[in-house]
Amino acid sequence: MSSERLASKLIGYARLWTYEPQVIGRPRTRQPTPGPIWLRWYPVFPRILVVLTGATRTVLGNRISDLQAMTTEHPLVATLARQVPMGAAILDDLENPGPTSNVWTPLTGGNPRPWTAL
Repeated sequence: MSSERLASKLIGYARLWTYEPQVIGRPRTRQPTPGPIWLRWYPVFPRILVVLTGATRTVLGNRISDLQAMTTEHPLVATLARQVPMGAAILDDLENPGPTSNVWTPLTGGNPRPWTAL
């Protein structure tokens, strides 16, 4: 998928991360837990890992750079990135040397590292 579509997905994750439902109309006897809605099902927001394939290494590297730029420039995604680990990798690198190697590029910038160190 294109860099624009990937950026749109990251914005969607950032909106989910901050979304808090508003009570409309008559209050119910049992009020939902205050805070973001995802806290009802998950104790922590999951890492966001993007796996890229289907193009040359240069094109995929440019997509990672685009995602990094968007992450720093979009205020909602930048706030999410300070709290939730986010990274991107190329599928060929995941197959060899493997997903626990230094193949994940943090979307906040920096050198590639294992997904557990994002």
